Amino acid sequence: MKITKYGSSTVLIESRGISILCDPWLIDGALYGAWCNFPPIDVDQIDFSKIDYLYISHVHPDHFDAKTMNLINQDIPVLIHSYHQKFLKKNIERLGFKTIELKNGQPYELGENVKFSIFAADNCDPSICGRMFGCVTGDIKGSMQLDSLCVIDDGEYVLVNTNDCPFKISCNALKTVKIFYPNIDFALVGYTSASLFPHCMMDYSNEEMSEGIQKAKMSGLQSGLSTLSVLKPKYYMPFAGTYIIGGSHYKKNMNLPLPEMTDAIQFFQNDDHISNANCQPILLNFNASFDLKTEKVSAPYIEICPVQRKVYIEKTASKFKYTFEAEPMVNNDELLKHFRDASLRLKQKQRELDKFEDINLIFDVNDKKFVHINLMNSNPKIVEDFSDLVNYHRFKLDPRLLNLSLKGPRFANWNNIESSGMLDFARKPDEYRMDVHILLSSLYV
Repeated sequence: MKITKYGSSTVLIESRGISILCDPWLIDGALYGAWCNFPPIDVDQIDFSKIDYLYISHVHPDHFDAKTMNLINQDIPVLIHSYHQKFLKKNIERLGFKTIELKNGQPYELGENVKFSIFAADNCDPSICGRMFGCVTGDIKGSMQLDSLCVIDDGEYVLVNTNDCPFKISCNALKTVKIFYPNIDFALVGYTSASLFPHCMMDYSNEEMSEGIQKAKMSGLQSGLSTLSVLKPKYYMPFAGTYIIGGSHYKKNMNLPLPEMTDAIQFFQNDDHISNANCQPILLNFNASFDLKTEKVSAPYIEICPVQRKVYIEKTASKFKYTFEAEPMVNNDELLKHFRDASLRLKQKQRELDKFEDINLIFDVNDKKFVHINLMNSNPKIVEDFSDLVNYHRFKLDPRLLNLSLKGPRFANWNNIESSGMLDFARKPDEYRMDVHILLSSLYV
């Protein structure tokens, strides 16, 4: 079994003559043009013709990128989890590919002695997931979650790809995997968390920003460490965290809470559970491979240079354009109408979650005005000032992108907007409210 690294979370797994490309994102401009690769990726160096299967863990654009999919033969089948909601399946098939939906944890034969299994990252704990997609009941078949992880077993080696499944949600799935596969040879482990915190906070002092960066870094590292502590693989590779933010929001890179992969390895190896289990780290550059049979890498790892990355961001990535910049400008009357139409779905989600509270949502619009929604009644109105409010969440983003989010997930998804870094955010009090962010995902027509 051989692992070849291409992109942030894009790897090629080869086993017994079968090749599986996982989570294809290689073209700059994921998440409305914001996320870019560093080092830059030369797709001409990748031989897409030798791929037998695609595996897409979930719908987020840094794992399922339409522009990258256009480089791949549409005859190649795509392996996905059998989710209850079919938006991943529909989006893949809209590009001309055929999907193979796998039931949770059930091995699927890819070839002689090569078995592929997908486990949904379900924990069925409303306090963790926030019931974002509802709860699994006897009437619902399949998973409600966004994320999945996979296992490849060729009879000689076992590889687990956890993608960016957060440990709190995936811990039960990981423990199940470990029961089924007690001896894991290689694990791909995420070590970061994509969110708007803290690099999007608009009113943080330097001290608050530094504290936020450290807090966010530790959250991702601890999640990765917890995953490793369950799986205890012979070898592991940290991945899915090497993106940068391009375009006009490029300055946020200086506060992006992404540890270097070498720092992640140092953090993991300093833990007694990992060192005692003799888990060995592997690092690969673009197009480099690790062969489990020979236990050798194809080329020594060259550490990413922060200075070169900074120069690339300022000289090149900062000039990238966002996809919504081609959209026509929208005035406040149009925005308010869309807010009013979208508030119907928001109220429906509030009733479902029983979330009616004196919390204010503030959205910057044109002419230094704001749309104000109080979650007691959720009736949008335009205001010129909100300085008297003591409990609010403020979101400042390009009105064109805001308008797309109000039109619905087909145009812009609020979760992706927050991950993209293309907004500025403030809250008072400064406390994370998962329920508020979940409700925002329902604010569309």
